[in-house]
Amino acid sequence: MKLENGNFWTKTISGKTISVFLVSSLILLSGFSGIFSQENKSGKVLKLTTEETVKRALDSNFKLQNLRYELAKTDSSYLKAESQYSWRLVADGSFRQTVLPLNQNNVFTGTKTSDDTIKGGIEKTIRTTGTYFKLEAGNRRFDSNAFEDKSNPLTASFAGLALPPLYTGFITATVSQDLLKNSFGYKGRNQERILDNQKEMAKSQVSLQISEAIVGSLVDFWDYSVKLQSLKTFRRLKENVSNIRNLTVRKQGLGLSEGFEVNQWNALLAQADSQLETAVVQKDEAKRKLARTLKLENDSDLSEETDLMEEIPEKPDYTKDLDIAYKKRADYLNAVREKEIAELMLKNAKSDQLPSLTLSGSASSQAQTITSPDKNYTDATDGVQSARYKDFNGKVSFSYPLFDKGVAAGRRDSEIGVRQATLKENEVKNEVRDDLRGRIDSLEASYKIYKNSIVTEKETQNYYNGVVRSFQQGRADAVAVKNALDTLVRDQLSLTQAKVNFNIDLMRYYIAKNMLLERFDLDAEKLIPHLE
Repeated sequence: MKLENGNFWTKTISGKTISVFLVSSLILLSGFSGIFSQENKSGKVLKLTTEETVKRALDSNFKLQNLRYELAKTDSSYLKAESQYSWRLVADGSFRQTVLPLNQNNVFTGTKTSDDTIKGGIEKTIRTTGTYFKLEAGNRRFDSNAFEDKSNPLTASFAGLALPPLYTGFITATVSQDLLKNSFGYKGRNQERILDNQKEMAKSQVSLQISEAIVGSLVDFWDYSVKLQSLKTFRRLKENVSNIRNLTVRKQGLGLSEGFEVNQWNALLAQADSQLETAVVQKDEAKRKLARTLKLENDSDLSEETDLMEEIPEKPDYTKDLDIAYKKRADYLNAVREKEIAELMLKNAKSDQLPSLTLSGSASSQAQTITSPDKNYTDATDGVQSARYKDFNGKVSFSYPLFDKGVAAGRRDSEIGVRQATLKENEVKNEVRDDLRGRIDSLEASYKIYKNSIVTEKETQNYYNGVVRSFQQGRADAVAVKNALDTLVRDQLSLTQAKVNFNIDLMRYYIAKNMLLERFDLDAEKLIPHLE
């Protein structure tokens, strides 16, 4: 059994094809107050509630656990892109020393100079405007041996001009802004919305996969339920055949039946016994698989309570349900998001055709001393905080590629993308509409068939009972009893099939509205695993 792309397929059991009782799953589970009665080990009956069954699947099934971790990663691209707007601590240092020969060029500058700068600060790109901002503080140390060599007659007379190391402190604020291509963060905001939509699309897709995986993990339970119902039917068949065989033997002793009739019923009893043995093996195999899937104790004895839904909980309302489907269906919501992404990409493509015009500037407050670096920040009169000594710097840069075919192709592709996304949105919208209409029609039809099957099985049972009474009274032969029994078994199996088909269509109806997780009080946020 498997669930693929929301469609329920079929499985062959004992050479007979039966509808995949897959979907009856959640109805099988959500319809009852509890499927099994929990007592636990040592031979006691184990009864799992719907919530407990799903919880066990979420905690033990590999595919579900893996998808839950994938769900936790759906916002990774968005968060990584957000890092560009984070505050950053920056620092750097540069150290330079120069040694030159003594000549006329460096008599007054010195033959040995050191120029070292250390600075640090914070920077940030502002999300709403795309403005780059940086604030930093630092200190520059400059030292030259000019006029310090007293043995040199050229500089000895200027020894008074020699200076110890000179310290220059500063605090600088820098701002940069794109005025055209990324005007005040226009492209950045669009890109952020694109990533946000992609995050929601990934979350919806993974949530849908989790929903399908939940159904897949419960296939074992549904299979167990089906095998259990088949076992009960074949048990009743064997009991009935055995009773008729015994009655035929007694009638033979009275001369009312022939020996070959006993032979016939002996053969039918052997056949029924073989069918029962096969059903027992299949039921036990399904039980072991279910226990393995849900990580139950090996000695757990599962309850045989497998009641299915017999009524529609709430009469379908096409108009109301269609509105819910448009708000919840992952395929339609993702188609809408794809269209919005395409429109945002087109806006950015149009911006790429504009020139890049960047305005940047910086302003510094400075101080200078030959005493120590810290005095530049502690001296209230001439220090940096006095803002008496300033340094301003401004810059405008312009860039515009001529005849750029790549930019033109980007805009063309974005316009095509919008048209394709619009077509897809309309197509998916029609698919959702038709799918929901079909699910409602199937549900109503299968409900009527199920109710008719109840009547059919009841009437066949009465007919079989009447034939048996007539057989006991010698007014009916073995052929009539066999035909009545075959019809009864067929109608009982048909009733089980009709009941399951009704539950299948009921579940498909919920899936068409994407109300699967809500039936278990689950949502994407609750399914995200807690990471330490």
